Amino acid sequence: MAIGVGLRIGRVVSTAVVASNEPGTPDPVVIARDTVLHIGRDDSTFLGGSARADDEVRTLSGFLSRVGDPAGLSASDGRVYRAEDAMATAIHCLLTECHPLPTFGGMDRDSDPGYTATYPSHWDPATVATLRSALDFADLRHVDLVSDAQAAATWYASEISETPGQLVGVYHVDDVGSTVTLVRSGVPVGKAFRVPVKNAPSPAAQLASALGSFGWLSDNLDAVVVMGDGLVARDRSHIQEIANSLATKLMVRSLVGPGPEQTAALGAAILAAGFTPARETKKTRIGLPPSYDETDVLTGGLARLKAIEDLYETENSAAAVAVTVEPDTATRQPPQPVRSQADTVRIAAVVLLAVLVVVVAAAVLI
Repeated sequence: MAIGVGLRIGRVVSTAVVASNEPGTPDPVVIARDTVLHIGRDDSTFLGGSARADDEVRTLSGFLSRVGDPAGLSASDGRVYRAEDAMATAIHCLLTECHPLPTFGGMDRDSDPGYTATYPSHWDPATVATLRSALDFADLRHVDLVSDAQAAATWYASEISETPGQLVGVYHVDDVGSTVTLVRSGVPVGKAFRVPVKNAPSPAAQLASALGSFGWLSDNLDAVVVMGDGLVARDRSHIQEIANSLATKLMVRSLVGPGPEQTAALGAAILAAGFTPARETKKTRIGLPPSYDETDVLTGGLARLKAIEDLYETENSAAAVAVTVEPDTATRQPPQPVRSQADTVRIAAVVLLAVLVVVVAAAVLI
């Protein structure tokens, strides 16, 4: 039996989840705190809650979006901190609240748990490396790092999915934008697409654009997991409306996890407990269900791809700000148009006419 601790520092709310991978064990233990660090006169820290007026000298917030910024972040008293160090401290505070770890069934409290923390899926490798260094410096080397999308897809793979190795879209919305990530077998198939909130296309158009960059269709998606962060995520009905619209427009299974701000933390706990997303055993193309008819790809794929492009164009939005995506070698190339017999005849006629013109011109010159 294994136990895992998942940790997620959000813009507004930070979450820790303690879970076991043993079937039939009690529900996971969830701890949620406001993402505000309180620092005492003796440099002691705690996360969230009310200020301790008799001891507190400064507070620190807004550090998630500033990780890696060399200018640092100012606390309430003007003192400057590194945002990555503040995030590492917040993770340490959550871990402290998790201990002593709860027992699940006959689990021995002394058994070694796993620890996994998440970071925003749109972060570049340099920002992730900066956080990794801060965690190591804070003596948190035992805490693994995965993206929010990987964690959310793991939750889906372990709790919902009936078939391993399928393609899962993770749609994450927050107060300043949204992020679309495609994940297969627990591994992102490319860097995330980040879209600012101003003039953003609809969630369905964003997903269609992400799929199209790989030459995929909505048919290739097994499911979409919708999650959120910040004030926008506190309205669960809004997050559910996004999921419903994706299901309707893309005709794909779309769902919200146990909580818009908790899904990634729960997925991280599942990973920390030892769950490994399985891969397909059959040599099928990425994202294609076993029942997928490849003849249909040739005859109907272009029409569906055109429909997705029309969906994106009708949104008439400003271009989404997306990082370069490098598809892996297993990705499927876009269906190639099949040249008809009539096209072949027309091309031959044009070539023959061109030859006759050249011959006539040469005769005149002679």
